[in-house]
Amino acid sequence: MTLLQMKYFIAVCESGSLTAAARSLYVTQPALSTAINRLEKEYSLKLFERKNHGLVLTEDGTFLYERAKELIRSVSVLDKDLKDLSMRKHTIRIGVPPMIGSFLFPKIYHRYMIDHPRTSFEIWEDGSLSIRKKIENQSLDLGFAILNDSANEHYEKETIVETELLFVANRHHPLSDRTSISIVDIKDEPIILFKEGFFQNQLINRMYQDVNKDPNIVLVSSQLSVIRNFVRMNAGSAFLMKELIDPDDPDIKGIPFKDRIMLKIGLIWQKDAGLHAGALEFINALKSMDKI
Repeated sequence: MTLLQMKYFIAVCESGSLTAAARSLYVTQPALSTAINRLEKEYSLKLFERKNHGLVLTEDGTFLYERAKELIRSVSVLDKDLKDLSMRKHTIRIGVPPMIGSFLFPKIYHRYMIDHPRTSFEIWEDGSLSIRKKIENQSLDLGFAILNDSANEHYEKETIVETELLFVANRHHPLSDRTSISIVDIKDEPIILFKEGFFQNQLINRMYQDVNKDPNIVLVSSQLSVIRNFVRMNAGSAFLMKELIDPDDPDIKGIPFKDRIMLKIGLIWQKDAGLHAGALEFINALKSMDKI
């Protein structure tokens, strides 16, 4: 058994056919078929059933698939750790939603880098829901996310802070003098939303469903600066975390909901992922940090 055979085997499992796997691996189909046949003969196992629509894993094949994924994952982590050791540094792949990246991550980054100056970060900026998916498929080591509905998710988490989601409008908006609002007050307002993949969109859509309305969406963006600029121009209103609104801003105002919308923000990582040393070090440092 070799690592190359394991990689070939996993590719066939995940594509469901030799042809598709060979294409994704940039190898010939006969070479791939030979590797799988040798693996079966070496252990006298039948790993696949040949069906009309492709290949289906046997019980033995399913066992090997799960163990092979663990093996390749461990080798990948070891490879990264050894490369980091050779360079005397750690690189952490981390997902950061735009709103969290604007007020929370810079503080954490600054504190962490004081004691870990040789660490570098590869930052993926996207919504909490998209980051969760990348944690699950191991495209990212760690991710910041909203944790409100994470009870049944398949990842570990560390809660960092709680914040509040506000309705944000131009200072000249008719509702800007309110001290609080309800969804009924804004059900017909032109709304600016973050793109799909952001957790707060789920909350917002549920609120509109409660009043049997669809939000009047005039703009969808992944850029926080774009959303704030459109609010400043009075082209629509938005939903932002309270830390992103300056009470003295002359152009925009954040208004809380009568039934306050509280958001828990934390760090997530995959359960039993076998994280590399740099990611583990970051988690432990975050847990020991004073209040952010």
